[in-house]
Amino acid sequence: MIKSVIWSSMIDYPDNICTTLFTGVCNFDCEFCYNRGLLKEKELNFDKDILPKLLDRKDFINHIIISGGECTVHPDFERIINTLYDNGFVIGIHTNGYIPEILERNINKIDFVGMDIKNDFENYNEITQRKIDIDKIKESVRIILNSGKKYEFRTTVYPKYLGKENVVKIAEYLKSVGAKNYVLQNYFDYNKTVIPYSAEMMKEMQVACEKYIPTTLRGIM
Repeated sequence: MIKSVIWSSMIDYPDNICTTLFTGVCNFDCEFCYNRGLLKEKELNFDKDILPKLLDRKDFINHIIISGGECTVHPDFERIINTLYDNGFVIGIHTNGYIPEILERNINKIDFVGMDIKNDFENYNEITQRKIDIDKIKESVRIILNSGKKYEFRTTVYPKYLGKENVVKIAEYLKSVGAKNYVLQNYFDYNKTVIPYSAEMMKEMQVACEKYIPTTLRGIM
């Protein structure tokens, strides 16, 4: 299940240093995904290659993020969650929210959820390159908000498919369901094919979204 590890990250778990575990398969096919290369990586043995080192470092780093790909699609996801929880780690996940039943079954063991809202609901399929059942996305949002756990909802602003109108619609939706924060992540052009929005444009989007919900910018210089 685990394809890569960042042993010490200061950006993946809000307000905490964490270890980030990356999975290498996803149920979406977003063309801007910066983890697409993980598909080619050899899978690590969690019990032999990862858990012993996590335990050795636990006195210094006890927060764990499981990220993607999409972590909830893996058959081993719940076993790893249970193992980490039973060993006293504080667990967070990054998810696209498309398997709400897995999220709901494990939310009591999870301290933080970072969920991607890919686009406004009328245009979701453009980003995911999949036909999406929006009710599954909404159900995951409901589970997160009702859980009492820490969370953030965030959107990577990919210029090919998202502009100010799209992110404002997302902000309106999040306000309507009682969310308290929203993050706009600037797209980074790894392949030099799509020009990211300028810092000025990202700030303009932030101001527009903040009419509905407190909004943070991430990834601008």
